[in-house]
This record gives sequence, structure tokens and C-alpha cells, in this order.
Amino acid sequence: MNNFYRISEAMKYIDTHLNDTLSVQMIAEQFAFSPYYFHRLFTSIVGKSLMAYVRDRRIVYACKMLNETERKVLDIALDFGFDSAQSFSRTFKSITGMSPTEYRSRKLVPCIVPAAELVKQFANRLKGGILMNPNMIKKEKMILAGVSGFGNETAEIWKRFMKLYKEVPLTDKISDDSYEVRIYDSATGKESVFVGCEINSDCDGYEIIQIPASEYASFDVYVNEGYESENDAMKEWLVSNEKGYVRNLLEEKPYCIEHYDARFDDSNGESIVEIWLPIKKQEAR
Repeated sequence: MNNFYRISEAMKYIDTHLNDTLSVQMIAEQFAFSPYYFHRLFTSIVGKSLMAYVRDRRIVYACKMLNETERKVLDIALDFGFDSAQSFSRTFKSITGMSPTEYRSRKLVPCIVPAAELVKQFANRLKGGILMNPNMIKKEKMILAGVSGFGNETAEIWKRFMKLYKEVPLTDKISDDSYEVRIYDSATGKESVFVGCEINSDCDGYEIIQIPASEYASFDVYVNEGYESENDAMKEWLVSNEKGYVRNLLEEKPYCIEHYDARFDDSNGESIVEIWLPIKKQEAR
């Protein structure tokens, strides 16, 4: 995917500019991204924020310098953007578990994985078109205005919603983002779909659904790669996640939410859709 290539190039750029002042906006502009889009894309692929990645790379290269040179700790700290030996030592210890002096005395040799190789590892986290390292997000109660139908009518439901949206504009919508809520009824084996936008209060002419506050595992799906592995991937994550999250329910029914924001564009083969899987911590038995 082109996005993986561009993120790979951004990571290579970071490695060669660790001595410089780096920011999300500056790097995003370097690679023709909007800062918002770049931050979301970088975090979804790499699994950590840009500045957390920059911090970690500075520390691993500082480890290399401690191992290979006799330079003073303060000089190394200043080389990698820290304003004092104290702040460098605190960050260094939080990541390595020891002080820079102790690290040097042990003559440890750091393992530095090249940026290109890291991106290959991240790409391997893809299952079909869905990234297997979701972001954890929290959402307050949502009120959605839209239309609904059965799961096998999804395309038609979207057409009905777009037609209604043109005829009766939503003046109370919170943003231009749109949502597709899929609710599964295990008793009947049927799936219902709700398509709409988030609003502040009820409005005439639309069906209304309220989604309670929840924490979600937010998976990025590359539309061009297809949705075929979506359900299997989320089930796999639920079984294997280390924090013991289980699926949260809506009126005792499993559901998920597809979130369409600025990263989705029908004409762009690199469009991304978020799938929010509602989760909660498993209750102790």
C-alpha cells in the first residue's frame, strides 16, 4: 500500500533528523499529509503516537552512542533534543529500566531495527484489509439520526439516507462524519443496519437511535483491501487481547459501528474506515 510506503519514508526521515526539532505538523507537511490525517495514520500503523515513536528512537540511538563512544551523558542528551542530563536520564530509565551510566557500564549493545523493517512488521499485522492493533477510544452517549433496514439491504439503506439527507438537511448534526451501526440478533439470526449522522437532539423526519457511552477498540480498515476478514479479525483480537477486554452489548445484542470520517473517499483507493468494536473489562468471577 502506498500509505505504508509513505509512513516508511517518514520513519526513515525521523531516523536521520533525531537531532532536529520534530513535530507532527512539520513531518506531515514534509510528506504532503494534513497533520490530523498523518497523526491518525501513523498511530494506526505504528501502534504509538508520532512523538512517542520519536522519543523511543532517540533513546535507542542514544544507547548506541553510549555503547560506542565515551561522550558525556549531557552531550548525548543535548544531541537528541533533551534540555538537560536529568530529563534525558528520567526518560532513558523509563524506557530501558536503568540510568545511562549504568547502561554504559554494562557495555550493552542495542538492537536497532531499521525503519523499513519496522514497517514490514506493521504490515504483517494486517489481516486482509484490517489492522490488528486497534486504538482504544472512549465515546460518550451518541444520538444518531438516519434510516434503518436489514443487513442484506445495506447499499439500499445508504441510498435512502443520502436521499433523505438532501431533502431534509440535518441542521443539528455535530460533524460531517457518518456512521453505520450493525446490530446482531442471535435469537433470530438476523442483522439490522442503521445509517446516519450524530446530532445533539431528536429531529423530525429521521429515525433516531441512541448509542450508550462505551469504550471501543477502533480498527482501521483499508477499503480497497476488502472487508472479508473484518469479523474474524475482531473475534481473534477479542480472544487474544492481553487486557482481558470482552464485547460490550447494546440491549443484550452484539453490535459494531463503522465510522466514516475525512479519511474515507470513494474515489481514493487508500480510503480508510474505522470499525468500532464496543468493549468492556471482563467481570471477575
